[in-house]
Amino acid sequence: MFKFVTILFIQVLCGMELDLFIPSFPELQNVFSLSPVMVQLTISANFVAFCICSLFAGALGDRYNRRTILILGLCIFVIGSFLCVTAPNYFLLIMGRILQGIGISAPAILSFPVLLEDCSRDKQAGMMGMINGVKTLAMAIAPVMGSFVNLYFSWRGNFSILLVMGVLCLVASYFSIPSKAGDRNVSLSLKTYVPLLKSQKFLMVLFGVSLLTSPYWLFMGMAPIFYMEGMAVPLDHFGYYQGSLSLTFALVCVLSPKILKTFGQKWCLYFGYGICFLSAVLIMGLALLQINQPFAITAVLLLLSVGIVFPINILYPFYLEILPHTKGRSAGLGQSVVLLLTASLLELVAYFYNGQFMPIGLTMFISMMLSIILIQRVMKEKWLVV
Repeated sequence: MFKFVTILFIQVLCGMELDLFIPSFPELQNVFSLSPVMVQLTISANFVAFCICSLFAGALGDRYNRRTILILGLCIFVIGSFLCVTAPNYFLLIMGRILQGIGISAPAILSFPVLLEDCSRDKQAGMMGMINGVKTLAMAIAPVMGSFVNLYFSWRGNFSILLVMGVLCLVASYFSIPSKAGDRNVSLSLKTYVPLLKSQKFLMVLFGVSLLTSPYWLFMGMAPIFYMEGMAVPLDHFGYYQGSLSLTFALVCVLSPKILKTFGQKWCLYFGYGICFLSAVLIMGLALLQINQPFAITAVLLLLSVGIVFPINILYPFYLEILPHTKGRSAGLGQSVVLLLTASLLELVAYFYNGQFMPIGLTMFISMMLSIILIQRVMKEKWLVV
């Protein structure tokens, strides 16, 4: 039980690492005289560091004691958080964000394999739903909390909270995560990922999940600038818009074990992708009609928040087990693809961003439709048994 709570808290930290400080974007722009591309780099640099180190964290976790690698990662995250809190300039802030990305990669990647290895296949989707639900409830609170912390304690207050949470996760992990010997035959070379990269089944499911997940994080990353500058939403109101998206996702996740048990995984997967298709069409409609109204855009994104729950919770445990004895590497490669894709889309959209929803909506629509096409192919080939 203590292990479950610790892993849950680690995942809460992973989620809040982004959502807690993004309400500080406008202040960061003013304090350091940053362009939209430069302020987005505080996310992108973190994502790229996370992406690269996730590959090594997965392999290290399969080869060595996962507990040791996880704790080492938390130590690096704490150092990076301290640097962010004390950063006197933009360069050191970016360095701190990079160290946070490097450090959080190991606990983020290895916590799920540690948990799922003691869980039967039938319970994995439900357990993923419960963890994602509680994690996202924290993420729903994070923008609201971050907005008020920023108002009263400036942007350094939000990084201070991440620092304290990192220390608490480090202490809890030391006492609750069990030691388990790895397989010393696992290579630390990137060649160890070749079997995964040669598996068409693995790659199609992986990109099916990644292309559905990335649009959500793309919007969350662009939301502070788009809402507060593009649509003139006040800072103390912004947290409620963004928080409502996370809250909706969280509530559906919390209810997902009961829903999965009642309707079955196959029905829930089709239902989720059906809702995603509808939301993609509506997103494209908002973009083409140039509708920049916060209530309308948030309403459509609420629909997407419902739709992505079941595909993510059902497909993620599935692709971890496509190839035997590769859970750490599968999780690492999967997280790397999501982060690299999200970071690339963020920088692309930030470059073309003109205060309108069009570049955001168009990018989200293309990504979501590609995901639907890939998973339809997987289902047609009967590679996925649900």
